[in-house]
Order: sequence, then structure tokens, then C-alpha cells
Amino acid sequence: MRVRTRKIVALVVAIAIVLALLLSLLAVFSSTAAAHAEMHRSAPNPGQVVGGMVDRVEMEFRDPIQPHDSNGVALQYPDGTLVLTAIEVNGHLVRGRFDPLTEPGRYRVIWELLDHSDGDWATEELEFTYDPAAASPEWLPASAAEGSGGGGGISGSTLALVVIIPVAVVLAVWVFWPRKRKAVQRKRRR
Repeated sequence: MRVRTRKIVALVVAIAIVLALLLSLLAVFSSTAAAHAEMHRSAPNPGQVVGGMVDRVEMEFRDPIQPHDSNGVALQYPDGTLVLTAIEVNGHLVRGRFDPLTEPGRYRVIWELLDHSDGDWATEELEFTYDPAAASPEWLPASAAEGSGGGGGISGSTLALVVIIPVAVVLAVWVFWPRKRKAVQRKRRR
């Protein structure tokens, strides 16, 4: 009966190891697939009502943005007019400069940027409302160019690769190591 229990435990451990490996690979591939120019924060923030002198939009991305002639940030006015901004790319920070806003209403910022980490293009957008009587947005600090949202620390996928996979391999070796068979053979000889 004990041998059968050990076999069941070994089977359960093996299945757990395989599932851990599959989940860690899934975490790695899903995070890299979704990482195209992911915005960490912006000024104005999405959905924010801002006022005062608004002559730019600032966006900090989790990964650096690659300078490229085709990078673009456009501003759509409440009446539907779309204008390209003067764009500045500095590491993780992208600024789109335009003439100061004077017309109240909802504005949409649309960007197409080249992600430095994977070389893929990403197109996203955000909206904010301009009301001259509202408070000015808090502009991003100069340190945003170095990034503060995703470059530092250990990501979940990295943790999966560094911890889960080696632990799974050690467990697999421990469970299936031939010494167990030798111990069973010794017991049979007695």
C-alpha cells in the first residue's frame, strides 16, 4: 500500500511540475506580447479635467521609446480637427507640444510610437477635458525620462524563470532519481 501511495504522490508532484512550467512560460509570453509601448502615467491624465496653460501632453512609458522619424503624437480638438504635435522623445518620456488650448471641451491624444524593447509599433490614445477654470495639470518631472514604472525591479515573468523553473527541475530530479529504484531492488533481494 505504501508503494502505491508513493507512486500517487510522485504522479501528483510530476503533474504540478508540468503545470508550473506551463504557467511560467505562459506568464513570460503573455507579458512580452502585451508590452508594446505601455504608458505608465501622463499629464494630463486620462479622463482628467484640466485648465490653465495646456500646451503639451507628456507621457511616461514603462519601456524606452525609440527615436524614429515616423513616431507621432496627434491632438484631436472637440470639433474633430486633428493636428500633429511637435514631438520630443527622451528615453521613457514622450512630449507632444501644440499651441495653448483656448477652447473648452474634450480632447483626444493619439500616438504611434516605436517601442525600443521589441521594435514594434504601438498605437494608443487617451482623452482629457479642457476647462479654462480648472486647475493646471501636474507636469511630469524630468526624471520621467529615466522611467519609474517598469524598468526597475523584478517582473513576474522573470521571477517565474528564475525561481519556479529551477525549483520544478530540482523537484523532478528528486522525485524521479534512480536511487529510489535501487532502494526497492535492495528490499526485494532481502
